[in-house]
Amino acid sequence: MSAIKEGGNDVFKNIGRRRFASRKRKAAALLAFVLAGVIAAGAYAFTASNEIKEQAAGAGTVEVTGYKNTKDVSYTWNGAGTEMEAVNFVLEGKEKPSDVKVALSEAAEPVAGEWVDCAESGGKITELTATTFEVSCDFKVPNAEGDHLSVAAVSEGEVIIQ
Repeated sequence: MSAIKEGGNDVFKNIGRRRFASRKRKAAALLAFVLAGVIAAGAYAFTASNEIKEQAAGAGTVEVTGYKNTKDVSYTWNGAGTEMEAVNFVLEGKEKPSDVKVALSEAAEPVAGEWVDCAESGGKITELTATTFEVSCDFKVPNAEGDHLSVAAVSEGEVIIQ
């Protein structure tokens, strides 16, 4: 019996071509798969190299309560009684002041040069209770020029007068 039918098509005649075409498709599919893998790996490597450092950001508010003078203010005078040399007073607040500056001036609003840093002048801040603090500040102000006492205090950092 012959593999070729009369008047019909030879079924086995193109078998080699079909296998070859099938191999081409498989090779093309394999190549496409490998190419997709290479592209995916490249994209991952590109995005993995784009790192952003950890950061923190935010906004908030805090209550500024201030300090109150709870006791009478006392002054120390020089021997002649012509110059004020120190002031003592008690502040009341939630926290101990980290910095206190005072100004004794003729005007109700002192100018920048009249302010004295209590710690730098030899004065000190003493904690009496958890909320009361005695402050002493040394300076030299002529009697006639010391009509108004101004106090600036902060619980963190330093007082900056401009």
